[in-house]
Amino acid sequence: MLKYSIEPLATCWDEIVSLGEAHWHETMEYYRGKQPFKPEFERYNQYDKLGWLITFTVRDEKRMIGYSLIYVTPSMHTQQTIATEDTIFLLPEYRKGRNGLRFHQFVEAELLNRGVKEIIVTTKPGSAACRILDYMGFQVINHQYSKHLEPTLQAA
Repeated sequence: MLKYSIEPLATCWDEIVSLGEAHWHETMEYYRGKQPFKPEFERYNQYDKLGWLITFTVRDEKRMIGYSLIYVTPSMHTQQTIATEDTIFLLPEYRKGRNGLRFHQFVEAELLNRGVKEIIVTTKPGSAACRILDYMGFQVINHQYSKHLEPTLQAA
C-alpha cells in the first residue's frame, strides 16, 4: 500500500535528488548537453523555510517511489494564492492503476486545504500525465516555448 505524505525537505533531500536525476534522464532530453542536472539544496531550502515550497512524497513501505515539489505563493497579478509545480515524478514501475491519479488528488486536496485558488502544472504533450490532468478537470491554457541561447558571432 502506497503512503502519500508531506515531508520536511531536509529529511528527504537525498532521496529527492536520486529520483530527480532519474526523472531528468527520462524526460528532459531537451536539456541534454545544454544544461546539467544540478539542484542546490540551499536554494530549495530557502523556499521551504519561507513556507513557499511543499514537499509531497509517495512511499512504498519506507522506499520513496515518487515526489512532487510545489511552490505556493500569492500571484503577483491577482494576490490570490497559487501553486506552481516544480516537478512531479513517480517511478515507472509504479505508473499503473490509479497511483498517479491518487498522488495528484492528494496534492490537490492539500493545496485546496491551504487556500490555493489555482494549480499550474507542466507536462509533455501526449503523456499519461496529460490524461490524468484532463480527467481531473485541468485545462490547457498556454503553449510553453523554449530556446537555448548560445553566443553568436556579431556581423561586422
